[in-house]
Amino acid sequence: MIRALRRGAEAVLVLMMAAMFVAFILQVLFRYALNWPVGWTDEVCTLVWLWGILWGASFVTSNREDIRFDMLYTHLPRPLRRGSTVIASSALVVLLAVSLPATWSYVSFMKVERTASFGIPYNWVFSVHVVFVIAMIVRHAAIAWDALARNRLVEDGHLLGDGGTAV
Repeated sequence: MIRALRRGAEAVLVLMMAAMFVAFILQVLFRYALNWPVGWTDEVCTLVWLWGILWGASFVTSNREDIRFDMLYTHLPRPLRRGSTVIASSALVVLLAVSLPATWSYVSFMKVERTASFGIPYNWVFSVHVVFVIAMIVRHAAIAWDALARNRLVEDGHLLGDGGTAV
């Protein structure tokens, strides 16, 4: 089921990137070929870029593909890597959980503003950030749990669809 959900999320991301590409090409065509600059293409590119980045980070990027500063981590013995994984992921869960009410408040407050071209309320635009925070809380709670209870690290493969085999 996780694999099917990931494929669906990938398809949504592909559609977003295709929409951004088409809007960008139209922007160039209107501005330089027709000498008729339009604002809506820039808005489409900006909105789809924002949604694409946070959607992709939430549902498409696997744990192995996350950016990690692991120069020291890779040289640690497995028990210390496991401990540092539990501490780092738990800290992220706590920080993101603490930030969630303020994130929700900000997104809710932005209903008073609308985008320039389409008039979309900004709370709709920024709602993907709430989804991102919740997805990261779930992801890092699972990473911490796997390291603590199952002795599985991200590099071993993870339950959220990364593949690999557990050690």
